[in-house]
Amino acid sequence: MEKQDLRGMAAIITGGSTEIAGAVAFALAQEGVQVCLCGRQADAIQLAASKIKASGGICLTIVSALDTLEAAESVQEQASAAFGRLDILILISPFWAGGQIHNHSLKTWDLVLNANLREPFLMARATLPVFREQKHGEIMAIGSDSALGIYQQDGAYGVAMHALTTLIELIRTENAEFGIRTHILSPGVTLTLDTDSEGKPALTVSHVVDWVIWLLSRPAHLRGNGPILV
Repeated sequence: MEKQDLRGMAAIITGGSTEIAGAVAFALAQEGVQVCLCGRQADAIQLAASKIKASGGICLTIVSALDTLEAAESVQEQASAAFGRLDILILISPFWAGGQIHNHSLKTWDLVLNANLREPFLMARATLPVFREQKHGEIMAIGSDSALGIYQQDGAYGVAMHALTTLIELIRTENAEFGIRTHILSPGVTLTLDTDSEGKPALTVSHVVDWVIWLLSRPAHLRGNGPILV
């Protein structure tokens, strides 16, 4: 089965300050994808971008909180103008924070829901009109296995992950006829080392990256995926 050729495509990656975002961006750049890293921390984004550029890849960086539709539309417009096209949107949840519901911090609740649910909605809202008009596009959410179960003290994060899955599935249902695919990856805790403290094989960022490339490279006529427990 022939793979979808990613060369020349353009992608926006949110959560750009995270290790996963940097690794995904680097891997996509190695596949010939023009990448736009978007996040809150300029230094982390620039570090990831410098590695991509040093390897011959193309990377645009945008520092944004993505807290308004105008901000999301600005990211989409800047990436589209820089690359002359837009094909892929990868939504990466930037952080975990939780608590028991009966005494959950309201500040934490708002921060987590905004970063892990409102931000993906705004970016999808800004990008979907482009994908629908051109009759193709890939939207991927990289969340957490918290989306697949109920865990004590997951609090706002657990709620956000379940809601993120629903959001992506709704996008899939509404846009399949426009050639738009969606994918959901739900990884557990990723470690830097290949083994955990007991010497057992561990989930690493590179494993998540492998899934990203495999899903995006599948032939365009095949339907999207998810949630996939990694």
